[in-house]
Amino acid sequence: MRIRPLLACPLFLLLPTLVACTGEEPVAGPTTRTTASSLEQNSPCFNNACASLQELLTVPDAENMIFSNDGRLFVSGGQSVIEVVKTNNEFVAKTVSNGTCNFTGLAIARNTLYANCGDGTLWAGALNQSPTLIAPVFNYDSMALANGLTSSGDGQTLYAVDGPIATGGLPSPKIVKLKMAANNPLKVDNQTTWLDLAGRFPNGVQRRGNLLYFTDSEIPNLGRLNVVPIQKDGSAGMPLVLATLESLADDFSILSDGFAVSYFFTGQVIKLNFLGEQVDGFNPLTFSTGTSQVMQGRPPLFSNTDLLVTEKGILGEQNSPVGNKLTVVRKVSIN
Repeated sequence: MRIRPLLACPLFLLLPTLVACTGEEPVAGPTTRTTASSLEQNSPCFNNACASLQELLTVPDAENMIFSNDGRLFVSGGQSVIEVVKTNNEFVAKTVSNGTCNFTGLAIARNTLYANCGDGTLWAGALNQSPTLIAPVFNYDSMALANGLTSSGDGQTLYAVDGPIATGGLPSPKIVKLKMAANNPLKVDNQTTWLDLAGRFPNGVQRRGNLLYFTDSEIPNLGRLNVVPIQKDGSAGMPLVLATLESLADDFSILSDGFAVSYFFTGQVIKLNFLGEQVDGFNPLTFSTGTSQVMQGRPPLFSNTDLLVTEKGILGEQNSPVGNKLTVVRKVSIN
């Protein structure tokens, strides 16, 4: 389908309808208080004043990451998908991809790890197999660049972004929908175009309830965070711009009280609330250019107050100290 023109209606008038789809409510606006809330005390730091950065691992062309429900961390890059494991108090990278590829978006559903590859293939493998190993399971049809990836609530549908550029030929910006077999999470029954994004440059995608969020850019806007409802029949509703950003956004993650967004060119990570308003952020060049994904830490490997950031660096360059790494941001006390 092609995107219909946005209604000339303020977003806040539509938020009650969107919230009803998720069963979740945005956090209320700021209030005056003298002490930090429990949520703030147990949340990551999103500014330079409270942050201590540490390079955790070298990951060539570091791109995306995802936590499993039990706290396992997987990271994609230009050569492989790795699992971050801890041995004798040292973090090490354990390769889980059966082959080399330019890996991009990651998703976990029905105890299965999925990874997109820029060559137009979908890789997958069971998390309960030992060792965990992913391999190609599907070839996308007419995908210029298989990128961001997320799943439906029941895990029987995957949503994949085509964009923002093309590895060969012309871009074909869209979000595609993969229907997975009900009795086999490694089998794709069919692929359809869920949302046509002609003229736009989509990138990351995440789901919260029955809302799908995605980053993109469209001339003259450099970066945006968008939201589109997943309707009862599974089709895409009206896409809306939730936030116009100050820089080009790559991927993002959903927090309990908003969004963590990476700025690709300026080496920044910012925090938005659920209304799309920026509430915090790091200074430019805090991270390498090519800041690609950001995610809150999870036990047992990390604290909830940690922030994980993938730094891609220079596109296609996988050996220099510019990017090519996974960084952990530790929260420090401010006296």
